[in-house]
Amino acid sequence: MKVSIRDLEQWEFGAVGISNPEISTLKRYFELIQATNSILGDIAEFGVSRGSSIITTGLLLNDLNQKTIYGFDTFSGFPGYSEFDDFEMFNKLYDNNAITKNHFERVMKNKSYVLARGSDTNPKNISTSMDFSATSLEIVQNKIKYFALQDRIKLVVGDFTKNLHDKLSNKTFSLVLIDSDLYESYEKILPIIWNKLAPGGYIYLDEYYSLKFPGPRIAVDSFVKNQKSILVRLPDWLDFERWALHKPLNI
Repeated sequence: MKVSIRDLEQWEFGAVGISNPEISTLKRYFELIQATNSILGDIAEFGVSRGSSIITTGLLLNDLNQKTIYGFDTFSGFPGYSEFDDFEMFNKLYDNNAITKNHFERVMKNKSYVLARGSDTNPKNISTSMDFSATSLEIVQNKIKYFALQDRIKLVVGDFTKNLHDKLSNKTFSLVLIDSDLYESYEKILPIIWNKLAPGGYIYLDEYYSLKFPGPRIAVDSFVKNQKSILVRLPDWLDFERWALHKPLNI
């Protein structure tokens, strides 16, 4: 039976472990699903974790079209770290006017909160999700089966960039979510996925405005300098800036 997002009551989202699109931190991303509905191509998500957003996206698409969502994840946690993931890179971003004073002050306040809860600013520890080693392919597969989304969601397990080249060479995407936290993943994904993005499409950048991970902003800013891409600030949500890359229709 096809389940619509409208079939769920608010408590059910938390019970099954998926996002309520009306109140989720990814609200602006979920809104782009509707906005790009008429654009040719499927949807890609980089960083599936335990399936919260990809299941929600599948349920939203049940009301819209027959697009497929491709979910990329190693399902083994962070693979490693770059020098650009070092928390101290926020100081360089601020010194180079790459982030605002308000952004930097929030970063420093968040640092104090991280230390207060007994953690540290190492990229392996700074997030409440730690290094995502608690991700689970089995849990995601169970959720897909429960909501009968097997024909809607395709999981691509392993190295992001290798799988993009080898398994999805013929695919076009209308919307992409990058939620992978680290510099190297953004740096490798962006040039490949940009070439597969349909004109009019969007790449939602979950960590471009981050208080924990400086690497994604560094990777995105470097990419934008060399591409005909438009960095778009979406309406703020939950006191945070929300950003995406947009490919013009006439590119």
